[in-house]
Amino acid sequence: MAVGDTIISEQGLVAIIGRDPGYHVCGAAHTFEEANKLVRQHRPDVLLIEPFLENRDAIRWIKDLATEFPRIRILVVSRQSERTYAERALCAGASGYWMKNSSVAELMHAIETVLAGEIYASRAVTSVAMHKFAGGRNLPPGLDVLSDREMAVFSLIAAGHGTGQIAKELGISRKTVETHCEHIKLKLGYSNAEELKRGARELFGTMARLTTGFLIMLSGTFENVVATPLWGV
Repeated sequence: MAVGDTIISEQGLVAIIGRDPGYHVCGAAHTFEEANKLVRQHRPDVLLIEPFLENRDAIRWIKDLATEFPRIRILVVSRQSERTYAERALCAGASGYWMKNSSVAELMHAIETVLAGEIYASRAVTSVAMHKFAGGRNLPPGLDVLSDREMAVFSLIAAGHGTGQIAKELGISRKTVETHCEHIKLKLGYSNAEELKRGARELFGTMARLTTGFLIMLSGTFENVVATPLWGV
């Protein structure tokens, strides 16, 4: 099953996964609600997901999926910076994070890794994790000071959304959004709303437009897995 912002992106992912005779593409969806419905319907062993769909709170969605379906292995497939999101996604319950600018061979390796019950991460993410594990103090400061909900608000600010729109999309009150904004300014050293907006655009760069990507569901046994792509590359 494939869900994407264009038919080309959907068909691209379907073609990639379909090259392996061990996978069977079984359907398509185009909305957040459809994706959730199909996850519940197919109960895949592995879920490949680009979670930035319809400007939803991506980390919250991963948490919800991991909570509702603890046996599903979630592999995030995204163009959003792994240095910003990989650790959060893994902490939220994902089993791996694959960048869409990587190779097809690496994607297939990531799928095999999570199917085997292991955690998949790139060398860059693994290196950062090892530095933290070793107590490294020379890592550059970043967005890790923000909570997951603050990150969601900050990314929507980068996308040019106003307080009311952010509140509606995240299902929270305007007051709560304003509180999150104050916390972000305090943590990142912005003195006013304009600096906050400018900083969001600068830090997220090309991520400012939370573009949709793709979601794949894989179901079946390890030897005979059924691939269910949900978003396009």
